[in-house]
Amino acid sequence: MRMASRWLALVAVAGAAPAWADALPFLPPGDARLRHLVQFEADEGNVPLASTWPIPTLDLPPEQRGTLYSYEQPGTNADAGWFVSGAAHVDQLRTFDQTPREEGEAGVQAGWAAGDYAGGVFRIAYDAQPKDGMKYRFDDSYVAWRFGNWWVSLGQQERWWGPGWDGSLILSNNARPLPSIGIDRASAKAPTSKWLKWIGPYRWSTFMGRFEDQRVDFPHPLLWGLRLSLRPFDGPVEIGFSRTAQWCRPGVCGLTAFKNVVLGHDNRGENVSANQEPGNQEAGYDARWHIGSLPTAIYFQVNGESIDNRNWRPRHLTHLVGWEWWSHHKGPGSWRAFAEFAGTSCGEWGLQSTDRSEPSCAYNNGLFTGGYYFRDRVIGDSLQGDGRMLTVGGLYLDAAERSWELRLRHGEINAYGASLLNTLATTPTELWTVQAKVDGRWRTLVYSAGAGVDRSLPQDGGHHVAAHVFLSLSRPW
Repeated sequence: MRMASRWLALVAVAGAAPAWADALPFLPPGDARLRHLVQFEADEGNVPLASTWPIPTLDLPPEQRGTLYSYEQPGTNADAGWFVSGAAHVDQLRTFDQTPREEGEAGVQAGWAAGDYAGGVFRIAYDAQPKDGMKYRFDDSYVAWRFGNWWVSLGQQERWWGPGWDGSLILSNNARPLPSIGIDRASAKAPTSKWLKWIGPYRWSTFMGRFEDQRVDFPHPLLWGLRLSLRPFDGPVEIGFSRTAQWCRPGVCGLTAFKNVVLGHDNRGENVSANQEPGNQEAGYDARWHIGSLPTAIYFQVNGESIDNRNWRPRHLTHLVGWEWWSHHKGPGSWRAFAEFAGTSCGEWGLQSTDRSEPSCAYNNGLFTGGYYFRDRVIGDSLQGDGRMLTVGGLYLDAAERSWELRLRHGEINAYGASLLNTLATTPTELWTVQAKVDGRWRTLVYSAGAGVDRSLPQDGGHHVAAHVFLSLSRPW
């Protein structure tokens, strides 16, 4: 009830928003059509950075701030309405796209903004038979205030860090968003100092989130995240550096513990005593290179399950690599395709002698035994630990601005059968999947519909075929 009263107060604030339509503070992840259009602008130099979502709308060209928005969420303070979704056999392999996590959901949403200085989204949903027992949700709701070139936000925002289209190793929208307070650079403008101009446009993003209380390890630990993305020399390469950490347990929670988190002091007996180990560290880096004037780019992401304090580098690495290409023109009739491989077994691609393959390493932790999970979904790649997956996919935007998507996947889930937290398969399982999806508008309705088929082949014999279907509808008032 306390949470509900807080959000009711937020609705009252939203009602005080001005009557004209202002863009909201952020573009959320979850709409591949929107990302396709934003990436076009980034590759043409009109948007500075595009690998850290949500993206502040102050980074969009002024004439597009009211037109570039997600089909899934309010885009301006004039947007309000209802939404409903249903799914048969919810797909557990979630991508950048916003697809149902439960079999049935319905709710209302509204956006509000006060110029470029405050804004947010109110979104409340009722879920039918949720797996975690929470029937009422405020996912994607937030309020934000701008102070100079910084947004300070409070709420439950989705985040996606990295260039991948099918997955993100460190932070994706696979799990529900944690209640968090965040600080984001409002505009990624480059430094003006002649000594720092080479950095090019850059963006800082950080947040502190709170986990659920019904965990198998500790109630209500915290999740800290920090990301720096930049485009050095205002060139064709966008680089990102990311860190997250699960921390704050009974007896080890405070400024000293957080200092150890920031400094990477989490190796027992090496730089901190075992009883003062602060938590579970994740650290990684990524890059996307738009090759010359060609409509193509290559990208990669590396994530480490811990930090080597002797040479300050991520260790126990997982990897993601991809190649994307697109049409020469943007807007209706444009398309984008990609091929992406993700490997979530620690050290499988390691080049250092210390980076040996380690089963049941990724997204697991000896201290936080509930793993890198929130409400039974992994916070990183939906493959979870010890997975390998090759995905080929594409998107086409037609004359009616409908987006058509198709993905083909082949890989292995829980390859060693040792990842005890893996909810996709308990034994090594070969997986083939095909997925199709369409988003668009019909009269006053916004719709998203998708279907897919999975064929799984467990190592211990047999095979299983499962179909997935979903439909999401929303309508403005």
